[in-house]
Amino acid sequence: MFSRNVVSSERRSEPSDTARVEAFSDGVMAIAITLLVIEIHLPDTEGGNLLHDLGHLWPSYFAYAASFLTIGVIWLCHHRFFGRIRRMDGLLHVGNLLLLLAVAFLPFPTTVLAHHLEDGGPNARVAVAFYGVVASWQTAAWFVMWMALRRNPDLFEPGYDAEFARLESKQAVIGFVVFDVIAAIGLAVPILALILYLLMILLFGYTSTRSHVFGRELEGSR
Repeated sequence: MFSRNVVSSERRSEPSDTARVEAFSDGVMAIAITLLVIEIHLPDTEGGNLLHDLGHLWPSYFAYAASFLTIGVIWLCHHRFFGRIRRMDGLLHVGNLLLLLAVAFLPFPTTVLAHHLEDGGPNARVAVAFYGVVASWQTAAWFVMWMALRRNPDLFEPGYDAEFARLESKQAVIGFVVFDVIAAIGLAVPILALILYLLMILLFGYTSTRSHVFGRELEGSR
């Protein structure tokens, strides 16, 4: 009897399934967002002009800011997402791992973008398109996560249902298409594609703090 009570007490004291996933995800995002700054190298100013050399690093500054903003918005959306669910299933775990895979990979396209953005030629166009494709990968992961909830709405906290998950998964599909279109634009007009990319990230950041999906108030005063 004593042994069973001890085991039961230990289980109650362990973090919940969602809390463990959130903690792991926060750790991955924190590491990824920290790695972004490694790309910004000290300029070689021996016999040169420091102000000019610092300004010459603008592609690195831009790529860093864009990726920092991206991971920041992903974290906001991720935090809000897990505030709506109470437990996990296999498909939801897979979707979350796919999202973390994209986040952990982001420092690489950031480096590619920083190195080739100033070229202004084919390399710059490919770098911008590559960056956009990675963004579409992130939205694909969100789609998997919302489909897991649509398939099994019992994972939700009370007050949410399969219809809510359907509308959110629709947003993920739209995001996937738009980011792929932006990537295609990047092959022709890189600067325009980057502007559109930043606008999309800001839009996702804005909607992550709102209680509406496609104009429908779904959460009310919750």
